[in-house]
Amino acid sequence: MHYREIKSMNLVKPLILIIFSYLHLNVNAQENTVGVLSITEEALKGYTFFSPFSSTNAYMVDHCGRLVNQWSRGTRPGLSAYFLENGLMLRSYKVDPVGPFTSASNAGGVELVDWDNNTVWHYEFNTEISLSHHDVKYMPNGNILVLIWDLVFRDEIVELGRDPDEIAPENFTWSERIIEIEPIGDNEINIVWEWRIKEHYIQDFDETKLNFGVVSEHPELFDINLPDINSNNSNASRDWNHFNAIDYNEELDQILISTRNSDEIWIIDHSTTTEEAATHTGGNSGKGGDLIYRWGNPSSYQRATIDDQKLFGQHGINWIQEGLVDAGKILIFNNGNGRPGSDISTVEIINPPTDYDGLYVTPETESFGPLVSDWTYGLQGFEREYSPFLSNAQRLSNGNTLINYGSLGYIREITPSGDICWEYEIPLNGNSPANQGNNVNQNASFRVYKFAPEYPGFDNIDVIPMNTIESNSNITDCLLTSVESEIGSTIEFKYDQLENQLQIVNPAQEMLKVSLINSLGQIELLMLQSDQQISLNFQNKDAAIYWIFAQKPNGENKIFKFIKAF
Repeated sequence: MHYREIKSMNLVKPLILIIFSYLHLNVNAQENTVGVLSITEEALKGYTFFSPFSSTNAYMVDHCGRLVNQWSRGTRPGLSAYFLENGLMLRSYKVDPVGPFTSASNAGGVELVDWDNNTVWHYEFNTEISLSHHDVKYMPNGNILVLIWDLVFRDEIVELGRDPDEIAPENFTWSERIIEIEPIGDNEINIVWEWRIKEHYIQDFDETKLNFGVVSEHPELFDINLPDINSNNSNASRDWNHFNAIDYNEELDQILISTRNSDEIWIIDHSTTTEEAATHTGGNSGKGGDLIYRWGNPSSYQRATIDDQKLFGQHGINWIQEGLVDAGKILIFNNGNGRPGSDISTVEIINPPTDYDGLYVTPETESFGPLVSDWTYGLQGFEREYSPFLSNAQRLSNGNTLINYGSLGYIREITPSGDICWEYEIPLNGNSPANQGNNVNQNASFRVYKFAPEYPGFDNIDVIPMNTIESNSNITDCLLTSVESEIGSTIEFKYDQLENQLQIVNPAQEMLKVSLINSLGQIELLMLQSDQQISLNFQNKDAAIYWIFAQKPNGENKIFKFIKAF
């Protein structure tokens, strides 16, 4: 018998240039229009999680776009979803609202779901006068922060100091509340902390009403007369603040909020009691529930003009986690709505100034710093994209940055130098997978996150990449970027050219996902095997170049190229 045996990836690597040359000669017409659009060796070889706005499913794909898990929930997200370190998915979902909440950002429900799509816990925040919306945040203690809209009616609004002529015809506002809940059992909660915006207003309209004062002297408070009801901000006549993102910093015991309708980010003190959070004293900051930091639009507290505005309809915000580049700083997706000049979105990092005691510096008369972002991506011609809504960014474990242009359904990973090393177009029309070459719509996604294989959420989970979501994808170039991650010499390939048979020797009987890829980058065979010897017959296959990929659940893989001559 005539066997060709490859026992080490070192023998395969010299073939890569030949393989790439062959592919470029043969698949230029097969370039992907959805799924993985490009990849280089600098990309994180991890798993990307997303829950599209118009889909009832959530998805996890590997760096080649192969599906590793799908959660079919039956409801659309409302709007966020997260894959947690404990292996659960935390997801807000849409319900039919009981009250008069008419936003595309409605939620109403929150759930925890395991890898196998079983509901572990769920709860609905949906009454005649309140509804959860947009975002949630899982806390290290297992509790969850939830954004809530509460109806506040005309009489109370006027007493709080709002101009009566600037109240919506419906005679109510959707007032923001943040609650911290403890999940109990499978569908109960205990509210352990809460904060309300209506307890932290300032106004200079009517000295006979509550909260009267000089707005510029109280940057720790929000001007109740913003925005005006004719503003082009989202539902601005009722939704004055439009909180669209929330994050929590355990070390600081602080909450970070994106306030879209005033183009700002805020930080509040979580170390307060609920009672202190309703006042202006208490907690580590000594300021109760007042704002201890704000940035993005100092005209909202009358310490600058609109020309000094930095944020424009921002969405995703988060503290960069410990252990990552720029840890402790704040990462912002600045959508660019109303930005002077061109419509472009930027990703920015800021580092709020603090004093010797670690408290945020509050200038006497000037705006909160910094004057400029530490880092900005998106201004240069080749960097430019525009996502008017949704969107976020994430600092990755390898130092790269993942950018989700949410309204476009387009994801980009960039290196520290700004080079694009991975691109992915969500290949869905709602719940329906796309075909290569076809246009996609309804693939927008509120948030997208990418995880390294060693992320704790994958512990005790068999992560087995299967086919791509979309059909007719060419993923050969992508798979070839993974050759450095080899299983090792324990796995051997033997190809009998006369019999057209391939043997995969697997002495440790490890679970392998075996894929056969043709010269067009298409998967022709997909199987899971743990046999000591796996035999494949190719007598009925066309004469061509093929690649066999054997992959373990942890992402380690080995590649073998062979030519079927007849």
